[in-house]
Amino acid sequence: MPVRPAVAEDAPAIVSLIRRAAPHLDTKAYANGHLPDGVVALSAELHGRLVGWLEGVVDAEYTGPGAPVPPPHGYVLAVVVDPDTRRQGVGRGLMEAFARVAREAGVRWVFLYPEEGAGAGERVEFFGACGFEAVDGPGGEHPVMGARVD
Repeated sequence: MPVRPAVAEDAPAIVSLIRRAAPHLDTKAYANGHLPDGVVALSAELHGRLVGWLEGVVDAEYTGPGAPVPPPHGYVLAVVVDPDTRRQGVGRGLMEAFARVAREAGVRWVFLYPEEGAGAGERVEFFGACGFEAVDGPGGEHPVMGARVD
């Protein structure tokens, strides 16, 4: 399945996907056909339809204990997959593509905070299957997770 950098023309489909699959996330940055500045936005398509989206940064700094390398760090802000296409490799494809982008930017480690609440266990399991492991962090229902990408 193709994963590529998001383009402005994807913005309406990204907003629609977020509203359908993760309505608690803010979509203002994608309003009026714009993409947010300073982030890596990736789109995944299946049969010509946008079915996944990832947003992250490659110039972050994890300030908690447990980072195995110094900054810059990659940070996955959000990953959303259409409920009808889950468990078909869409999310994994997005995560692998972000790891490549981060590596090309000189990042050696990527972290994320699994969203808490309903479905948190499944999210932690998914990120674990993508190579992320718990690291020391601020606590919460689930730990900060990180993966080397070098």
